[in-house]
Amino acid sequence: MDKRRYVQRRRAETAKQTRERILAAARESLRSGLLGAVRVDDIARAAGVARSTVYVLFESRAGLFDALASDLLERAGFARIQAAFGLPDARAALLESLRAAAEVYAGEAELARAILTLASIDPDAAAAVRRFERGRWPGMQALAGRLGGEGHLRDGLARSEAAEILWVLTSFATFDQLYRERELSTDATADRLIRLAEGTLLRAARPDAR
Repeated sequence: MDKRRYVQRRRAETAKQTRERILAAARESLRSGLLGAVRVDDIARAAGVARSTVYVLFESRAGLFDALASDLLERAGFARIQAAFGLPDARAALLESLRAAAEVYAGEAELARAILTLASIDPDAAAAVRRFERGRWPGMQALAGRLGGEGHLRDGLARSEAAEILWVLTSFATFDQLYRERELSTDATADRLIRLAEGTLLRAARPDAR
């Protein structure tokens, strides 16, 4: 490896490590309480970097929130939900994704709850949440279309309405009402979400499909 490539690689590794330190400091800021959470000056100080470094790596405070939300999903295992959605049978994709989502949400419930709560009063946090939610809606529309196309939806239930029900069922807020407010375990929460899906969206399963 020539010297130039070595220097470039070392710089990339250093930038990645610095980025991870900043995100860790941002997570800790959220855990410490929402009052004054995710202040760039405080996070830079906690990460041991200059304030300008945060802006070089994330461009803005809003960009830091975007990265924090993406990091949260990755750490929680969001890929498991995506894998469940990819199952060839739409009914199985729905039910398995609900169970996977419950486990993923439970894994980082405290931080997810903090970001969503902060989003109600902080424009940068709100923008990050809105971008994520906009990405979730097309997925619900696609899944509703698959369920309808495969004959899994209840009689008389339009795909547009099914997508709206899916939107509610797959939200963190719905999960958290059961998990935190009703104090259910992760498995029990998943079971309730699956029963809700079966009761509101799906035809009864065929005996040979059980």
